[in-house]
Parts: sequence; structure tokens; C-alpha cells
Amino acid sequence: MKIVVIGGTGLVGSKLVALLRKRHQEVLSASPASGVNTLTRDGLPAALAGAQVVVDVENSPSFEDNAVIATEATLVEALSIVVSSDSRRRSP
Repeated sequence: MKIVVIGGTGLVGSKLVALLRKRHQEVLSASPASGVNTLTRDGLPAALAGAQVVVDVENSPSFEDNAVIATEATLVEALSIVVSSDSRRRSP
């Protein structure tokens, strides 16, 4: 099972990634350091492709309400595009 941890190099994410790997899970630590940027969507579709689980523990660039909402909306939109694309590939 492929598990993607958005924010996987941060304080919480790095601990989660380590625990999952210790349990022999296939984990992708998605962060700007690994080429995945949820704000610009750079690398996001490739990172999410084939994932069965996505965990979002990233920090918002700001704690202002609109910035937090925009960050999450971008991720949700990217997830819906990947899921839609994946389901089309599985159709007969």
C-alpha cells in the first residue's frame, strides 16, 4: 500500500514517516525538499499517483484563515484530479 505523507519532512511528518517505514509500509515523504509543492502543485500529481492513503500534516505558510483554506483547497483539488484520472485509467 502506498502512503503519501504531505509535510513528511516536518516535525510531525518525519516521525510519522519513520514509524510507517519501521512497519515496512511503502511511504512517500512529500515536501518541497522532495520536489512536491502543494501550493504550486509542482510534483503533486506524480506523488499522489497510485496512493491508497494520503496524510496531510503540512504547515500552512500563514495562520491567516484565507491562507489556510487556500492551502487545503489546492491539495483537495489536486487529489480530486488524481483520483479522477486514476479511475479513468481503470475503466474498461
